[in-house]
Amino acid sequence: MKLLKFVALACLLVVTGAVDANAESKQGKKSAEAHKNVSKGLDGAPPAPTPSCEILPKDPSVWDKSITAGLNYTEGNSKTSSLNLNTKVMRDYLGESWRFEGDYNYGNAADDPNSQREVTKNNFRASGEYKHTLDTVWFAGANTSFAYDEIADLNYRVILSPALGAYLVKDEKQKLSLEAGPSYVFEDLGGEQNDFAAARVADRWTWKFSETASMYQSAEYLVSFEDSGNYIFNGEVGLEAALTSQVNLVLAVRDYYINQPAQDRRPNDVYTLTGLKVNL
Repeated sequence: MKLLKFVALACLLVVTGAVDANAESKQGKKSAEAHKNVSKGLDGAPPAPTPSCEILPKDPSVWDKSITAGLNYTEGNSKTSSLNLNTKVMRDYLGESWRFEGDYNYGNAADDPNSQREVTKNNFRASGEYKHTLDTVWFAGANTSFAYDEIADLNYRVILSPALGAYLVKDEKQKLSLEAGPSYVFEDLGGEQNDFAAARVADRWTWKFSETASMYQSAEYLVSFEDSGNYIFNGEVGLEAALTSQVNLVLAVRDYYINQPAQDRRPNDVYTLTGLKVNL
C-alpha cells in the first residue's frame, strides 16, 4: 500500500512538472513573438533604415575618387545661374602620393528680365601632382597644371614644376606639406604668347577635426626670374561635412591673382562655391 502511494505521488509530480514546463514554454514563445512584432513596427513591417554618416575604414591602396557639383539659379528682376563641377582622384600609399584634379566653372547673368544673359565666368583648370617620400619628412615630386579663363582673357597657361619639400605635420588627423622649386610657364594671355622661368613655393594642408568633418587649404606662388613684378597666386580654403557615408557638403573659397593681367582685365578673381561631393 505504501508502495502504491509512493508511485502515485511520483507520477503526480512528473505530470505537474511537465504541465508547468509546457506553460513556461508557451509563455516564452509569446514573449519572443511580441518582441519580434514590436521590432518590426506597428504594422509588422521592418523599420526603415536610419541614414548614417559613419565613415568606415578604407583600404589605403584604393584610390580616393570623388565628384563635386554645385548649381545656383535665380529668375525674376535679375537672372543669374552658375555651375561648378569638380573631380578628384588621389592616393597616398607606400610612400608615394598621387593627386589629379579637374575643375570647371560657368556662369551667366542679366540685370533685368528683358536683357540677354551675358557670360560672367567660364574657366577650366586641371592639375596633376606626384610626391615620393624620401624619409619620414622630406619628399621629392613634380606638379603640372593647365588653366583656361575666358573672362580673364587667358587662352591657356601651362606650368611645369619639379619640387623638393617636407611634411611639417603628418599624422592621422593633419597633414601639412611645404614645397619649393623652379617652374616653367607657357601662356597665351590677352592674345600674347609668352613663356618664362619662375620660382614656385606651395603648401597643402588638410585637417580632419572630427569623424565627419574636415578642412583643407592649398596655395601656390610663382614669380618670374626675369621680372619680379610678374607673379601669380592661386589659393583655396574649404570645409567638408559628411551628410551620409558617401555624400559630403562642401563650402570653398578660391582666389586667382595675376599681377600682370590682360588689358582691361582686373588682376583678382574670387569664387565662393557650395556643392555636394559624392565619394565614388
